[in-house]
Amino acid sequence: MKDEDAKVISRCLEGDEKSFEKLLNKYKGSVFSICLRMVKNRDDAEDLAQDLFIRIFNMLDRYNPAFPFSGWIYRITSNLCIDFLRKKKRARLFSMDQPIEGKDGGMPRQFASKWIGPDRKTELGEKMKMLEESIGRLPETYRIIIILRHQQHLSYEEISDMLAIPLGTVKARIHRARNMIVDFFRSSGDKS
Repeated sequence: MKDEDAKVISRCLEGDEKSFEKLLNKYKGSVFSICLRMVKNRDDAEDLAQDLFIRIFNMLDRYNPAFPFSGWIYRITSNLCIDFLRKKKRARLFSMDQPIEGKDGGMPRQFASKWIGPDRKTELGEKMKMLEESIGRLPETYRIIIILRHQQHLSYEEISDMLAIPLGTVKARIHRARNMIVDFFRSSGDKS
């Protein structure tokens, strides 16, 4: 797959528009899916996906063929969505002191405390330690996939490319590893 993408990209860089269309068709579904999951709005996701392919077209000469194209395009997709969400969040800012307007007038805002007490901190620390311990007990083939997925935040496709194993194997190993971790927690007496 990597060699096929490299050939198509090479033709794109030579000015072959049909090759870029081929790349677009290959990745538009997964790019749109990532955008939709990230921004949770179909119209925004469509706009972002379109914007992404315009950027990709203009940045194609910066792609390093030593790495999988899918990882490069998904990383750009992720960054674009994060930037979009940050801008959207800034646009929704409001004064915390300003009352909420209702039909009966204004009502002061109330906010839940984000303070975590010492008991909860200790409990969370113990659970994190148990989680690290359970990951450490996994067989290596499962441990590496969990680390790549949940600590390095790689997509299934990136893990598949990186470890040179089929995508279905990646999904199956992640599922099995998660079950092993749950079993570890259950065997240790933790009910959460």
